Amino acid sequence: MFRRAGLTSIALAVVVALAPAVAHAAPAGDDFDSAAEITSLPFTTTIDTNGSSKAADDPNPCYFWGEGSVWQKYTAQSDGLLRVSARADTWGRMLAVYTGQRGALDLEPSACIQNENYTVHAKAGTTYYFMLVEYSGSAAGGVSFTLSETTPEPNDNRAAATVTNVPGDHQADLTRATAEQGEVPPSCAPEATRSVWYRYTPAYARFVQVSSAQVISVHHAIDLSEVDCSVRYSTAVFHAAANESYLIRMAASPEATEGFQVSLRTAPDIVPHTTTWPEVPNVLGDTTLGASSGDPINQPVASGTIDLGDGTVIPVTDHHVNHRFTKDGDYRVTTTVTTPDGRTGTSVRTLKVQTHDVSVSGLTVPTSARAGQSKPVKAFVTNTRREDDVIVTFYRVGANGEGDKEIGRLTQRVPVSLTGTTEFPFAYTYRPEDATAGQVTFRVRAEVVGYGWRGDDKGEDNEARATTTSVRPAATVNVRIE
Repeated sequence: MFRRAGLTSIALAVVVALAPAVAHAAPAGDDFDSAAEITSLPFTTTIDTNGSSKAADDPNPCYFWGEGSVWQKYTAQSDGLLRVSARADTWGRMLAVYTGQRGALDLEPSACIQNENYTVHAKAGTTYYFMLVEYSGSAAGGVSFTLSETTPEPNDNRAAATVTNVPGDHQADLTRATAEQGEVPPSCAPEATRSVWYRYTPAYARFVQVSSAQVISVHHAIDLSEVDCSVRYSTAVFHAAANESYLIRMAASPEATEGFQVSLRTAPDIVPHTTTWPEVPNVLGDTTLGASSGDPINQPVASGTIDLGDGTVIPVTDHHVNHRFTKDGDYRVTTTVTTPDGRTGTSVRTLKVQTHDVSVSGLTVPTSARAGQSKPVKAFVTNTRREDDVIVTFYRVGANGEGDKEIGRLTQRVPVSLTGTTEFPFAYTYRPEDATAGQVTFRVRAEVVGYGWRGDDKGEDNEARATTTSVRPAATVNVRIE
């Protein structure tokens, strides 16, 4: 019995595996010309995408490479907003909205969605075609389709602006926003024609920041003159006078409308920051200075000054400026800047001006040598500014395109002296290749510890070269065999 049952199960599995796939009849609206017509609203149906096909002239929304499409159509009875959605439990269906004629269809702005709502800004007498795209037959199935009339956002018109405060947080849907008749679009984004409005009246003067991913423009309520304008993904900041009303418009182009959030906060204080290059200035070269606003919300500098504490006051501009200090010391630097919105901040820092200047005053090497001989090499360093630890690196200069080879390095404290020098002793063992060339050149480089490649504040005199002009082969030893 057990064995017979097992064979029966196997036979059934084979039959199922070999059975042809169930063929599905094409759904209603499979072709554009047979689009299912919606005659009244609200309208709700479930569309089975099994069996749908793709016509050769189907448009290509949402990078459509799929297997089928199902069409619905509706002719608007009046101007207004229509809310449409097509929702499914699995991925693989997209909804696109068109107007026009077969072969010359126009996609409505950003009308390519998946499991979301879309708002059609309908015109009376215009027929709208709803294309349900089926990306994969393996994911085909039921899709819940709804179409209904909807209303604009409550604060779609500035007369109905939502009253807000600081702090304040709001959210709205710009797909349900329109442009009022005669509404002037924001100066920084003229394409942002769909908008909603907020009204703010402070009890006392303050700086306000408005943050959102949408275009923001701020206006005096009394005459709609623009106070500030901010493109998408940036922040608007304005000075709100006590008891004066302001209108804040959130807007987007028809192609970029979406749900959004907006927040109003007190704008932060700014703490200017001054930069210098080099970081520690010196008296031998110019110091390059610049100033940033130090604003947590990244507003730029509109104007300002840097008082360097040596009697020099320089204006802050879009460009860096140069200044030459005349003596070492600690300087009290005061930076004051103003952002375009009117916030002003001041910072004070101590700037150390400290000059380091060592130079290689000499390099002595033997005039002649033989390969295999080790002879002394001496570098001499002069220091006229301040006592420093100095590194001297000794190199054999490469020939025929070879790089220089480091032979050794020494670090010593070099005192200040207007006439004396500090000796750095090295030794070099001459090589057969030196004898082949007949000579060899050496190089030394002096660096104040901590200065790296610059050497010091006057790097051009930090090197010296010298040449052993005669290098002969190693001496031969004659051995007599008796």
